Amino acid sequence: MRNKRNFLFFILFAMFFIPYFPLIAQGTQYPIRNRAAQYYLGTEDELLVPVNIWGFVAKPGQYMVPNNTDLISLLSFAGGPTEGAKISKILVVRSNPKLGNTVFKVNVKKYLETGDERLIPVLKPGDNIIVKGTTFHWISRFFEFVSRLATIAQIFYFVAIAQKAMK
Repeated sequence: MRNKRNFLFFILFAMFFIPYFPLIAQGTQYPIRNRAAQYYLGTEDELLVPVNIWGFVAKPGQYMVPNNTDLISLLSFAGGPTEGAKISKILVVRSNPKLGNTVFKVNVKKYLETGDERLIPVLKPGDNIIVKGTTFHWISRFFEFVSRLATIAQIFYFVAIAQKAMK
């Protein structure tokens, strides 16, 4: 009877703990199932929610912002849009476990011109904000690249002429 109990204990141990050994050895946390929701509180006991902002902002990354923060405030937290930012079509990707991802565009330029606060959404936990670059920015980057290639080609040309003159 004792051997059966030991065998059963070994089987249960193997089923529940051995799959996590590689994760523990790598220093990562093993996944926790059926975990309650995590809440973050700010210095004034305000609820903080995680949002991500990528692209043409001064400081892209993940921010813990107070609940009910709007897009303009997040842009300010991230240092504002950079010179090449296309603020007329900022993408907001919102994930909903039941409905899937929803993507919508926000025209911050129109908000700045009209002051209509209805144009600016309130952020939800896990929102991803993407600030793309303007067409002018990408065209100027292309010409910058072509200019560098032309400089390199010119150096090779002068080296070839110098080698020909030395012969």
